[in-house]
Amino acid sequence: MPVRITPATQRNGTASARGASPTRPGAAAAADLAGSRRCVIRRGTIDDARAIAKLAGLAGGDTFTFLLRELDPTADPLRISRDLIAAPTGTMSHRHALVAVSRGQIVGMASAFPARLIQEEAGRAPPTEREALLRPRTELCDPGSYFLNDIAVARGHRRSGIGEALLGAVIDDARRQSFPSVTLHVWADNAGAIALYRRAGFEEVGRAEIPWHPELRHAGGSLLFRRLLAPPAE
Repeated sequence: MPVRITPATQRNGTASARGASPTRPGAAAAADLAGSRRCVIRRGTIDDARAIAKLAGLAGGDTFTFLLRELDPTADPLRISRDLIAAPTGTMSHRHALVAVSRGQIVGMASAFPARLIQEEAGRAPPTEREALLRPRTELCDPGSYFLNDIAVARGHRRSGIGEALLGAVIDDARRQSFPSVTLHVWADNAGAIALYRRAGFEEVGRAEIPWHPELRHAGGSLLFRRLLAPPAE
């Protein structure tokens, strides 16, 4: 997919020229998509928190809700997710997010950061019972890589190239920051996501066996996928 970097930034889903450098990760990428659609991929902002939270729920919402329910069965996962995304720090912060905007609407998101942050965040407090259940997945990690935490596209905009464009933007970010690879976790029963990652050059490099739980219905465990990166061109 042709993706070119343009000096565009956005707020509240609308584009405006702001003179961002096209060589910096904060610049926007314009992608020509299937069906003559066009979208802009840009860095997420605090104003995008609710839209990012709704899309993130499509990507990993069952796992997030599974962990949240142990702490507070009455909590609203969307509200808690939105608040964490609006925060300036943490692995869920909007500062780690990219959003895809088409016709003024956020239609896709990806969140990625240095993988070492997973272990750093996990070590700040004793794990809950459900966090301990998922510990094999957390520990299946390449701390020297750039980690794709979430990627999701709104249902009405799938199969148009937005997912591939977001994935390409994450890979470009990792390459610009001189990471040797991009890694991600994917449930073994998520055939659609696995197919997307394989097409993008990712390979399975590990598997974490997760005990079955009635509120986390995934079969086959969690896989670690990795794509090795060539250094950026001079």
